[in-house]
Amino acid sequence: MSVSLILNNRPVRRAELATLPNLPPNFAVVYPLEGGGWEVESPKHRTMTQRWLGKNKLCYVVDLGDHRRTAKLTKTPLTCKDQAHRFEATIDVGFRVHDPVAVVRSNLPDVLSAVYPYLIRRIRPQAAQFAIDEAFEAQARINGSLALPIPLPEGMTLYYCDVQLEPDEAAREFVRSRTKAGRDSEMGHLQHKAAVGSTRHQETIKDIEQEARLKRDERERRALASVRLDFRGLVLEHLAKHPEDTEKSMDLLMRWEEGRQLRAVDQEQRKVEMVRFLIEKNIVREVDLPGLREGVLGPSSSVFGGMLPPGTGTPAQTAPAAAQALPPVAQPSPVTETPPWGGTRPDAVQQSGGSPAAPSPDLRTTAVGLAPVYVVLDTSSAATGCVTQLRDALRSLQTLLANSPDVTSAVRLSVLTFSDTADVRMPLTQVSWQTGVPDLQAGNGCRYEPVFRRLLELVPLETERLKQQASRVNRPTVFFLAAGDPEDGGQWQAAHQQLMQHPYRPNIVACGIGAIDRRTVARIASPAEFAVAADAHADLAESAAQFSMLLQNTVLHLGRSAVAGSSELRLERPRGLSPIEDVE
Repeated sequence: MSVSLILNNRPVRRAELATLPNLPPNFAVVYPLEGGGWEVESPKHRTMTQRWLGKNKLCYVVDLGDHRRTAKLTKTPLTCKDQAHRFEATIDVGFRVHDPVAVVRSNLPDVLSAVYPYLIRRIRPQAAQFAIDEAFEAQARINGSLALPIPLPEGMTLYYCDVQLEPDEAAREFVRSRTKAGRDSEMGHLQHKAAVGSTRHQETIKDIEQEARLKRDERERRALASVRLDFRGLVLEHLAKHPEDTEKSMDLLMRWEEGRQLRAVDQEQRKVEMVRFLIEKNIVREVDLPGLREGVLGPSSSVFGGMLPPGTGTPAQTAPAAAQALPPVAQPSPVTETPPWGGTRPDAVQQSGGSPAAPSPDLRTTAVGLAPVYVVLDTSSAATGCVTQLRDALRSLQTLLANSPDVTSAVRLSVLTFSDTADVRMPLTQVSWQTGVPDLQAGNGCRYEPVFRRLLELVPLETERLKQQASRVNRPTVFFLAAGDPEDGGQWQAAHQQLMQHPYRPNIVACGIGAIDRRTVARIASPAEFAVAADAHADLAESAAQFSMLLQNTVLHLGRSAVAGSSELRLERPRGLSPIEDVE
């Protein structure tokens, strides 16, 4: 809406002023002079007489009242600091005439065309200094910079001005989105913090439960360590915990005892049949019968002992009487028996002329003692580069033992692997050509504790079992190959210490390859002089081959010592493996 401060569009006579519509109470009359210039009439300047005398003069009427207008900038919005968003500005302005002559001279049909452009020029540079979300600060700066009153050259004075700034719709949406994103981020942070706290709480409870469960398992293992884990011991242990099962337990014990007696009788019968066969085939003569007591039949055989032979009702006779009860010894037969494995019998040497010689003693050596050997291989990610060579090392060891029957009779071999867990890849057994060599696969993690716990379970049980099979069992030997440093801290050292404190503690030959800490290898070995290591910069495959040579040489020496009735353990180190004290 336009505002004109000149009330008549064309000059009128002074006497016709009363006919003008909407004549304000305060106005000024401006007369143009003939010689140029202007004359202003106001109630202060002219008397009634003067106005009467000049009633026919042409004049302009200028409104001297106060005016207030409010406008919103839409065509020329104010840009903010980033020049991408705009402020919506609402200007409330008050103005009045201070120079009627200047108003008439400017002849403005709309004085707002002079007021608003002036204000826009003043506030636009101020608004450009603020960001879109700083509308309040920009508004305060603009209103503070307008020093009122402000005279304009068009004859008007701005006595009041108030500018209101707000972001436009796009900027408001941007601010709302940014504020919402900030709130969402803060809420997400709080929720994440709460979730982390809850998870840690749950994990702490799980750790406490696991620690308690491990302690219970440890107490149970210690309690069962003194229990003999055979059928009778297990039944008695069950009966102690469940006395209500007495009848069932006694029935199981009776059936087990009956089965044991039947097996003993069957074994005695087989021994008697074997002696009969040896005598019938002229392999054994009468003079050889006493030797069977400590040889083929064993010292507790019923053929020469005090037990009842199968099918008889009287005690067995002594050695000479038993020989009389057996079939008579025949003379050596000229027919050469063919052994089941083919070829010539080792106890029947062919003489010149085609007739066999008298049977000779068995050329193979009988082991005096047994030597349990445990090969523990690191199959963690640190040993990935030598898994194939470790598998070849096991095959080479099988070939060595299978080609050495005297050593094979004394050595019992077991293979374990470890990474994150420990696995028994081959139980303790006597190696032959039919023994399956386990396949090795690299795993993740490298924890020592599981394998020492596994050895702590296996070594005592299997040593006891071997002691029931032989009169002499050497101390077990563990060959421990390590390529990666342990990830279970001091836990493995506690398990290692428990193993070393056991009455059946093994000798541990520790070999370190790759970048493993040599001090760790030294802690594993027992005694300390059994710690060896390859060059840290050597290829893993080459180091594994050197370990293979160490394993073969030492196992061969162990087996021969057991055959001779000795328990000597001497490392046969190949070139490339050095004692730990020589490794920097």
